[in-house]
Amino acid sequence: MSALVLSATVHDGAGVVFVMMLVAVLVVASIAWRVSRSRSILHEWAAEHGFRLIDYEYRWFVRGPFFWTTSKSQTVYRVTIEDGRGSIRKGWVRCGTWLAGLWSRQVDVRWDEVPHRPGFEVVMPDDRSHNA
Repeated sequence: MSALVLSATVHDGAGVVFVMMLVAVLVVASIAWRVSRSRSILHEWAAEHGFRLIDYEYRWFVRGPFFWTTSKSQTVYRVTIEDGRGSIRKGWVRCGTWLAGLWSRQVDVRWDEVPHRPGFEVVMPDDRSHNA
């Protein structure tokens, strides 16, 4: 009887190992699909708008203006692009929608504000108002 119990234990252990390996493969495949799909959406968005991606970084925690409004099924990137006029812009890009996640090709963008120059704005008076 002990041989029967030992045999069942070995088979149960092999089943557990098989299930664990299957879960690990599925997790790795899911992460690979997520990274690939997310980058594909980002590159397509840039091409559609005539941008050249200079730099992009996946943000999993610090998500800028999207921090409180992004679901776990969406991805956020910090990007630096060059537009068609040669201007360099930086901003945040979110791929996917709240419910559909990366199954959707939706992209939301928030550009960094252009920093204001220090000093006072110069306003020239209108000469016509003095000649009347």
